[in-house]
Amino acid sequence: MTTATLEKTSAVSKNYAQALIELGTDNKVSFETLSEDLKNVDETITSSKDLSTVLTNPSINNDVKYEIIEAIFKDKIDTEVLNFIKLLIEKDRIKEFSEIHTEFITKVNSINNIKPVTVVSAVKLDDTQKKRIVGILTDKMNKTILPHWETDKSIIAGLIVRMEDDIIDMSIRHRINKMNKSLTLTK
Repeated sequence: MTTATLEKTSAVSKNYAQALIELGTDNKVSFETLSEDLKNVDETITSSKDLSTVLTNPSINNDVKYEIIEAIFKDKIDTEVLNFIKLLIEKDRIKEFSEIHTEFITKVNSINNIKPVTVVSAVKLDDTQKKRIVGILTDKMNKTILPHWETDKSIIAGLIVRMEDDIIDMSIRHRINKMNKSLTLTK
């Protein structure tokens, strides 16, 4: 997922993401194709500082930018997505592409009742433990869970589950910090 994930999404990015959702809803392009193509474009732009600089440079004519985009993506992405990129260039919104992509993914996940979560544990979890955690979260949220697994030895033991702005901290580190705070207040 992109760096815009943890940041607040602008209203403009939400509107452009909604336009992409409508393309999928109108069956002009499947959500799967949109997702794959947007990911491809986002990775390409993000990984090439030169490309990013050219596309966001106001002194470079849009027709030149369109030619560059065509040369890179013409036979690699759907025409609707290519036209969408051109629209972003025309409206001087290409610098918000990652944020639009992230918001699109959020909207598609919502449509498909999918909840991405990050699960942090002190040690690497085995498949049985992961399956159990996903099962518990699925039952509690009544959604399909899309987990991202991380390890962080500093939490000592337990788990931290992050879902967008919500954090469930069941780590020993959290409990120790809470006890320390409580002891400090009673002095």
